[in-house]
Amino acid sequence: MDSDVQNGDLDKKAMMTQRYADTAAIFEEFFKSTAHGDLTAIYRNRPCYSSILSVEKLTRCAIDAFVYFPSARPAIYHYTGMMIHECVHHWFNKKENVAQTIDTTSAQEATSQLLNYYIRFFTEANGKGGLEEILQWACELCAELSSKNAGRPAMAQVQQNGEVLAILKSNELIDKLLSLMNMVVTTALNENPDGCMRALFESSRHGQHFSWIWLHIATFLQGTIMTHLLESGAEQFKTYATEINNRKAVQSSGPAVLNIIQTEYEHKFRAISEVFNFLMARRNPELQEAVSQLIVDSLDSKVEKSGEKIEKSSTNRLGFAFFFKLVTCSLKTLQILVNSNCHLITPFNVVRAIRHVQAADKSLILPALSYTDFMKQILGDVDPTTHGMIFELFIELVYRTDVFDGEDLPEFEESNQQIKRDCYPVLDFMINQLVRIAHSSGGFKCPTMHPAIQMYSSGDRLQFLIDSVSANIVKSGSIVRHLHAISIAHDATKAAEISLRFLMTTRFDDTDSLYVFMSFLSATVPFYPDLMNHMWKEFSGLKLVIESSYAEQPDNVKIHLNLLHNIRQILEWELIEEPTEKVGDPKKPYAFWNLYPGQNVGSLLNSLMGDTNRICWEMMESSKWEEAMNIYRFSDKLLEALRLACSPIKMLTNERKIVMNISEMYKVMSQFAIMLKTTLFLITQENLNGLVVFEELRSQIVAFLFGPHMLPELSQFSPIFVNFFVTVCMMDSKKLFDERIGESMGNLLDETGLQKLVDNVQLEDGPSVLEGLRSLKMRDNALDMLHTGQLKRRRGNEMNARGVEENEDVIQRLHTVLDAVRTMCASGDNAIQIACSQQLAEVLVQSVCQDSLMMDMRFDEWDAEAEYIHRHVEVAQRINQSQFCDGILRILADTRVFALCLPIMKSKLAVIINETEKFPDHKTISEVTRRKLHNWFYLASKGGLIPPRFSYICDLEKYSTCHETYLMLLEVWKFFLFRNTTRDTIDIYHKSLRDNAIDEGLPHEKEAMERVNMAVFRIIIQNHLPHTVAVFPKLFPVEFEFLRLSVVD
Repeated sequence: MDSDVQNGDLDKKAMMTQRYADTAAIFEEFFKSTAHGDLTAIYRNRPCYSSILSVEKLTRCAIDAFVYFPSARPAIYHYTGMMIHECVHHWFNKKENVAQTIDTTSAQEATSQLLNYYIRFFTEANGKGGLEEILQWACELCAELSSKNAGRPAMAQVQQNGEVLAILKSNELIDKLLSLMNMVVTTALNENPDGCMRALFESSRHGQHFSWIWLHIATFLQGTIMTHLLESGAEQFKTYATEINNRKAVQSSGPAVLNIIQTEYEHKFRAISEVFNFLMARRNPELQEAVSQLIVDSLDSKVEKSGEKIEKSSTNRLGFAFFFKLVTCSLKTLQILVNSNCHLITPFNVVRAIRHVQAADKSLILPALSYTDFMKQILGDVDPTTHGMIFELFIELVYRTDVFDGEDLPEFEESNQQIKRDCYPVLDFMINQLVRIAHSSGGFKCPTMHPAIQMYSSGDRLQFLIDSVSANIVKSGSIVRHLHAISIAHDATKAAEISLRFLMTTRFDDTDSLYVFMSFLSATVPFYPDLMNHMWKEFSGLKLVIESSYAEQPDNVKIHLNLLHNIRQILEWELIEEPTEKVGDPKKPYAFWNLYPGQNVGSLLNSLMGDTNRICWEMMESSKWEEAMNIYRFSDKLLEALRLACSPIKMLTNERKIVMNISEMYKVMSQFAIMLKTTLFLITQENLNGLVVFEELRSQIVAFLFGPHMLPELSQFSPIFVNFFVTVCMMDSKKLFDERIGESMGNLLDETGLQKLVDNVQLEDGPSVLEGLRSLKMRDNALDMLHTGQLKRRRGNEMNARGVEENEDVIQRLHTVLDAVRTMCASGDNAIQIACSQQLAEVLVQSVCQDSLMMDMRFDEWDAEAEYIHRHVEVAQRINQSQFCDGILRILADTRVFALCLPIMKSKLAVIINETEKFPDHKTISEVTRRKLHNWFYLASKGGLIPPRFSYICDLEKYSTCHETYLMLLEVWKFFLFRNTTRDTIDIYHKSLRDNAIDEGLPHEKEAMERVNMAVFRIIIQNHLPHTVAVFPKLFPVEFEFLRLSVVD
């Protein structure tokens, strides 16, 4: 018996010995397998577990140790993690095309089998005890995988957690590891939620390298954790609030009892807050979505007033008061909520939120601080993005007038005003922060990127700030500081843009808002002394940028009126507000802010006057006469202000002068000419003020261009304005004066010739038409064809010759413009009068003689000149058809520069000579020709082109035959031929007049008269005695005096 027992013990001992030996062998084999390398060797591309080619050898020892040694499972997890590291590292090498000779197929297969074994093991009921342990290992391994591979080329450009998750999950082993984690977390939340959360919280110390795991878990769990957390917190807060309200209502408890209740709840609330803030810090999208829904539900609920019974609602499980209390415990959570729910941060929602918070007992939410102090406290620590969102919200609440739309019920009126009053100190505090940020300096500081500065630094939002001035004059100091911060944070260009926005959008009848602009200049000019100079220099470009930034089409008329008025206003303020010299008086710095455009006045005027011309023309096209005249009056006042800014009455140490380059000067005069021409359209019978507007504008333009404030080097170009003005009037003569200047001789052709070729019906005459055309000689002129019957007189031309019936508006415009031109040529000193008259003569000659090749002043022999009579006919006809040109010719006849019109007078004389030459057998010339002749001698005598005694040819011609008249005119032609007046001669003559060197007529008059055959006139007088007795003393004064003295003797 004893021997059997002894044998049994020996067998049991042997079995235990064998089992120990087997276990020791398993344990020794496992640890021998784990000694193949560490993380350092793996990430140095050394073969570790991949050197073992047998999958069975890599997995069997680990599985046996996992089954027989539960205490060794952490080591087995570590072993599995090392193989995952090696496989993932070589997987990244393959993606990055790194040359490698290591084959990880066996290690990858072994790792996959181990992970599958873990999944099967923990799926069964007997594996529930080690869930927290394996979850902690999986979390640590995922964090290690992220940190070890974060700097690789394949991961270098990855910034978002979603991108990290996508890349790592594309690896087969990591995807299987995440599947294992999904199963473990799902089971652990049901079996051991506290242990599950503890494992996750401990792994969160890895920060960014674990954030992608939180993203994966949140996506997989779909709000299970968040729902539990928020529901329990809401119920606890409602229970706490109900108890406090009830005890206060019945006054059954003293302060000590209330303090105990508050202390107990604060401990519970702090725990909830820590978990909530921890999850929010990980930016879980499910939690953020849940919180967003919470905000919407709580805001849509009815406001529960303090003292009322708090009812539980399925749509409002968490009141906004609890939510607000929850976010006050963590600044970071507040930042995350603001950033993730920016679509909900609207004035409407915020007003409703404020009403919810105001309805609750403040001691339950924020017992230590006032709401204003709390906002100031958090605003001092929030990140720039959150600061920007809050700043935008307060801007809307304080400045926008329609912020309470939908909440403007009578019972809310007082509350709405209180909200505005409470928000303004917070906004003012934030603006002071922006000013400090803008003035901060340092190599790594960029104030322009601060959201609160960047948000309102351009476009409609910047314009909203400026537009808010008129409705918030009392709060304008904050607006000025805000705009000042934006200017300092950017540069002088941004400050110039803000200044121009003020000038463009401040209503011309709102002087108070313009004073706010001066306050902005007062705060900003010390930092940008050339601010206004920069604005004037970049005026056109900045204006274009501002207009293109408007979301809707701006009212260009109002903007232009604002600009014209506001620029004039600040120039007048500069004149009035002079620096004081009295001791103790505050200095008025307007004179030192460069309000005057200076050398940029040319570009400024070109831009403004160009817009004036464009807008006014559009207004007149739409029959908006009053609006157009209003703009012209504003332009008139601006020119006056610019002129007075340079006048001697301004007590400056250095007298200003209008300065611009020649190109700008030409453009300015062109704009003035177009403007003055356009105002002529205002002169109508219905518009009684049109003439007044024209005269006022003409006076200001002339005073501006010819005044002493103009730089002497520029004033010599001012007479060119006369040229520009008359030119634009001629270009628009059809609309202004109902006439066309410069019709070609082609209009004289009748349907006898060319017009029949246009109409196929007229070709039925066939050969007769063609023969008629062939009979025309190339050298035949228009008058020859007219007199021989080859060219019929056109009825339309006869009407043009007689003149069309003119309406009163045309006559009034014509008289107005001619009077204006006469005034321009007769004003100023002698040099200015001559210069203006020269420009007038130039434009007249160029317009009338533009394509006739007759702009030269040379007189050839009449026989040679007669060959080109058609050209002279064209020039003469242009003058006869245009009352405007004829009026200018008469104006020039009163000046000393009428000699420049010699080409026109030459053509008119040639036509008269030609008409008298064609009818030698006529007894006398026709009345039409006589009127032409008298007109020509009147102009030539008045303009000093002929000697005074030639003017009496008009008296002699009444008794002369047509041929005798021809002979007399031929001698007049010879007079010009002998005089040989050229452009150089005239220029020298005009220069002498300007220098006051001479005071006589054109040169070579006496020499030419000596060569004229005066016997022709004597014979004609003798032929018609006694009727011509009175003409002899006028044509021959010397001979007549000699005869008279002889008779006396």
